[in-house]
Parts: sequence; structure tokens; C-alpha cells
Amino acid sequence: MNRRNFLYTIPAVTACGRRSTGSSIEGRWEGKLTNGASSMNINFDFQQKPDKSMDFRVTCRDLFLMTHSVQTWKLEGSAFTFTLPLVEGPRVYSGRFGGPTFDVEFKPAEEKIHLRRLGRIPSQPYQENGPVDLTPTQRSSRAQAQIFSKNEALAHYNADLLARLGISTSARPLPKSGWVFTEDMPIPEAPKKDGPEFVMLLSPSYERIPQIAAFQCPIFVLLGEADTRNEKLERGTRQIAFDLREALTKQKRKDYQISVIPKADQTFRIPGYGREYPRLTPFHIDHFRRFLARFEPTSSSPRVG
Repeated sequence: MNRRNFLYTIPAVTACGRRSTGSSIEGRWEGKLTNGASSMNINFDFQQKPDKSMDFRVTCRDLFLMTHSVQTWKLEGSAFTFTLPLVEGPRVYSGRFGGPTFDVEFKPAEEKIHLRRLGRIPSQPYQENGPVDLTPTQRSSRAQAQIFSKNEALAHYNADLLARLGISTSARPLPKSGWVFTEDMPIPEAPKKDGPEFVMLLSPSYERIPQIAAFQCPIFVLLGEADTRNEKLERGTRQIAFDLREALTKQKRKDYQISVIPKADQTFRIPGYGREYPRLTPFHIDHFRRFLARFEPTSSSPRVG
């Protein structure tokens, strides 16, 4: 497989999934991540795998974590440490587990996570065979997509989003599939024959416009108006949208969607003030849903029971 098409992920570190000597850690835990000024919802899920080891996943939408598998964690007695693979870089949290509550913190940023046991873990709407190898199980697949990414959190988050909308995703090339770029990165040249069924690009730079306009398939581009990388452009981020739309109009193209989210940065979050956490824009998924509405579910798509 071409190395530039490969999904780059943080190397996995063997996790210690032992249970504490007290009550079991297994199940769903719900709570808040706070820094003293603001907070966001966060979930921990611990589930025993067939080999008896424990799978640990974290969900926090504003941190681009959707049932994200945490590879680096350790539970020794009641002492608990783990590493969150955040978009801005990994953070190591530590604390203690015991009884009906769970408390951990990241001291350098004065962040604390307090959780209470909720109960059983809800089932996922897809089968997961790898970090981004997801197949919808509760609906027929609309289409297939290959994920191009350099960031572990963004790769899994967007694969999860697409799978919930009926798109089967993979890190490998797939026949008759779309291409999804989760951040600005080099774009492979599309084959003259059997090119991608569609392309989706999140926060591409101005320099990518000629490459994007060259694709002869449905195109989706999502931009954040407050992307600071575009401050030198005459119209800021909207210059990308304007010039790309003009390039496609000259081709008499109508099979594209270019969306600019007001006030959002390149990760589509609204920056906070002071110690306030940034928030992912509430209607983020609606842009994806509108573009993917053009694909009808295929009755021949495999379903997993």
C-alpha cells in the first residue's frame, strides 16, 4: 500500500487491564471534565474482551473523542493513569478508582474528571475492525470511504460520524469508494480511471484549490471561518470558498457543497474565553448529512447482525 495513503496512528502501548481488588471497573461511567471555569460531558467505558483483557474507551464530543479506544492506561490497585490522544497532543491523567465514583486529573492544566457509575455500555451502531474500519450494522451502507489522516483522534472521530450516517469506512483503498481527508494534507492524484466516488475535505488550505477542482466527482469542503492560517488571504477563509466555487463554476459543475462555519476554527470549534473550553459547533454534523443525502442506501451492501 502506498505509504502516503496510510493512516498514521500513535503506536499502541500495552495496557494493564486488571481490575481493582474492590468493585469491578467494568461498565459505563458518566461525568464532567472541568477546569474550574467551565466543563464538558465525558464518558468512560470499560468492557471485557474475549481474551479477558479490558477495553477502555472515552467519549467527549468537544475533544473529538467518540468511543475512542485508549491504548495507554494502567490500573494498579486503586491507582489509575491513562493518556488521552487529543488533537492538540496527548495528555496524561491520573487519579484513583474506587466505589461508585471515579476521580482523575491533569495537574498542569488544572483539569479534573469526576464520574459516577451509570450501568451497561450502549451498543455501537457499527462493527469495528480497526481504528477507522467501521461497518454500519443498524442500516444499509450508503457508500464506502477511505479515511486519510495524520491524527488518531480526528481519524476515529470522523469515521464514527460517517458510520453513524451509513458510510462504511476504512484506512485502506476500497473499490468504488470516496476519499475523506480529516485535515489539511497532501492530496493523492486521482486515477484517470476508477477515481474516487466522492471527496470530502476538512479545512483544506488555499493551495489545495487546483487539486480539489480537478476531481470529477461530488465534492464536499468544510471550512472554519476563524481558521487563523488564512488571515493573510483577502477575505480570510471565505477566500478559499469563493475561489474554489469560481473554479468549479467555470467547469459548469453543480455536484459540490462548500460550507463555511461562522466563528469556528480549523477544527470547527468555537474558541472559548480565558479558561473556557472550546466547543464543537452544534450543527457540525448537519453539513455532512446534507452532502451524503445524495447517496441512496444500497440493498446489496452487507449487513452485520
